[in-house]
Amino acid sequence: MAEDLTDFAKARKDLIWGMYTDTRTHARHAEVLRSNVVNFMIVVASVLVAVIANDGTVGRSELPLCVAVGLAGLLGLAFAASYTELFERNRRRALRFRDQLDQEFLKEGPVTIAALLEQADEHHQAGRLYRRTRRVIGTTQRFWYLLPTFVLVTGVLLTVAAV
Repeated sequence: MAEDLTDFAKARKDLIWGMYTDTRTHARHAEVLRSNVVNFMIVVASVLVAVIANDGTVGRSELPLCVAVGLAGLLGLAFAASYTELFERNRRRALRFRDQLDQEFLKEGPVTIAALLEQADEHHQAGRLYRRTRRVIGTTQRFWYLLPTFVLVTGVLLTVAAV
């Protein structure tokens, strides 16, 4: 098949493949950033909660720290949503490039990239662990929203207790 391609077709294939790998890399980077932001938010909130709970009570003097916990959760939620959108945008772009590669260069071959990925996922998705975790949390993206939401709710409850 590669021998049948013109120089223009080879260049086009290389360009589309390069764009595919580049957008997948950008999507992975957004995932790493989201993870880092949420992890940092949890560390900050944990330190603040430890300072608040140090004396065993939540008093009015700790109100700014309680508000800070809520703000950490709110900022973590905003960043998680932002990086989720960025991940999805790059993932969808990569899928379009992959589909274009399949259509132009692999349609007449034995199997397309999309078909290979689908076959690889079938065994995993048939497993009990996959079905149970998806039933509980849905997508992993939802999980990254739960952590900042928990910190936000904790901050609100601490603020109410401090007032």
